Amino acid sequence: MAALTDTQLREVFDLFDASGDESIDTEELGLVMEALGFGKMEEDDLKRMIHEVDVDMSGKIEWDEFKVMMRKKSYKADSREEIAAAFAAFAGKNEDGRTKEYICAQDIANVAVAINEKVELSKFQEILNSAPGQPIGTDDEGNSTGLTIIQWREMMGQVNHGKYKDAFSQ
Repeated sequence: MAALTDTQLREVFDLFDASGDESIDTEELGLVMEALGFGKMEEDDLKRMIHEVDVDMSGKIEWDEFKVMMRKKSYKADSREEIAAAFAAFAGKNEDGRTKEYICAQDIANVAVAINEKVELSKFQEILNSAPGQPIGTDDEGNSTGLTIIQWREMMGQVNHGKYKDAFSQ
């Protein structure tokens, strides 16, 4: 993944600060790292990561510490496998247990709800509507009904270059 801007990092920080206390604990950090494609991490590894940047020794990561930590991570999410894994996490499974072939606004909202984030479905719909390529379908109001993995890959590249900054901002 290309280096994220401070604005994008703040959006990630705020999204995973489920408690709203302006800090991220080990549980919340685990969700951040998994969502960013690092996979499920052991609690000891998460504690070590916090300890490395926890200047005030609070046992949590505050905003400035989070920026330092993320800048230190040499993370590359451009691989097809990592992008596919992120797609699968959002898309979920269909009845036969395979990853669905598209992501809809409700899928994105479900992930946000799972991490105790307040959701505005319209914000997620805005993201889908602005996605590159032809939508897989539209509803009665002309809204895109889903995003394919091909669109997801292209969109992730554009997110890294700031195209969707306004769609993800609060």
